[in-house]
Amino acid sequence: MFYPRLIRLPIGKRSFFLFGPRQTGKSTLITRLLEGQRAIRLDFLRRDIFWRYRSRPSSFLEDVEYEIVRSRDALTVFVDEIQKIPSVLDEVHLLLEKYKGRVHFIMTGSSARKLKRTSVNLLAGRAWEYRLYPLTFLELGERFSLEEVLLKGSLPPVVDEPVEEAFRTLRAYAETYLKEEILDEALVRNAEAFSRFLEIAADQSGKIVNYSTIARETGVRSKTVKTYYEILEDTLVALRLPPYLRSRRKRLISHPKYYLFDLGVINALCGRFTPESIRVPTVFGLLFEHFIILEVQRLISYRERPARLFFWRTSSGAEVDLVMEEGERLWAIEIKTGGRLHKKDLSGLLSFGKEHPGARLICVVPEKRLARINGMHVVYWKDLFGPDFLDLI
Repeated sequence: MFYPRLIRLPIGKRSFFLFGPRQTGKSTLITRLLEGQRAIRLDFLRRDIFWRYRSRPSSFLEDVEYEIVRSRDALTVFVDEIQKIPSVLDEVHLLLEKYKGRVHFIMTGSSARKLKRTSVNLLAGRAWEYRLYPLTFLELGERFSLEEVLLKGSLPPVVDEPVEEAFRTLRAYAETYLKEEILDEALVRNAEAFSRFLEIAADQSGKIVNYSTIARETGVRSKTVKTYYEILEDTLVALRLPPYLRSRRKRLISHPKYYLFDLGVINALCGRFTPESIRVPTVFGLLFEHFIILEVQRLISYRERPARLFFWRTSSGAEVDLVMEEGERLWAIEIKTGGRLHKKDLSGLLSFGKEHPGARLICVVPEKRLARINGMHVVYWKDLFGPDFLDLI
């Protein structure tokens, strides 16, 4: 089933990159948006196409130029899995310069790491960059179920599958990611260590990272663990949340949190396969926190807002799950799943408010029970993303 997506892409107007983890629906979305338009598709996952352009990138220029010349209208060239052959970006650059207005390129990929870390030609602003994520609750619409998303996640291939089949898909997904995204791209040398790390990263998702502890459990150096997390971030498999500190230098050296990109993938790696396994209060609370933070990230990205996300914690242990900063505006969001709220449950928000008097203080809960406690808003989670709330998302 195809779900309408919130992302707005400049089809037929601009060239652009669309990055996102595997199975988020990039190819499906672009194919649907190109229906009825003059376009050609070059899929670098096809071995014949891959070897033709890998061995002789100039063939790419020749083939595309032939299509441009024979086309009366502006041509759109859809290049799928662009990171497989980064060298063709030089040819893309030449074609954009030579045939201004007559050709646009759409370049999708599951990893921007290989492009950005090898100093290839990223077209110097000639192509915009977008990201696609698993489905949001707004995209799922009436099909959305909080319990199902907390258990299975929201990758398009699994949202309509029964639980048992969904976890077969998710387990295979993790294995495919290891094989194709990590091994085939030669991003790591020790696949066994990275496999152990990925399971630990899923278990530690949403917690402050201690590189030394994870290094001992994985059997590699702490510097290697840090590199592994960078790989997850660069391949869009993890969201990095730095601590909210006034000093940018301290933000760089302080330990961050990482949130893996999909709840179903997290559960598959952690061995949680049944609805009962996520109803344990501590597990439900952790997954609900993940859901809110990932949803905020996705919607900010789709709305193209210049907001930055952080967490906040003091040396005395006061903590806020999510801090959003947009210019001079500041929001502190605490995510709770327990029963009746008391002032002590919101001590982190109160502490943050004292240090940042202009911040808006919000507690998000999974049930409808709008209230205010000591100037703090207690908000049903759906209202956090409503059109009249926050004026941000």
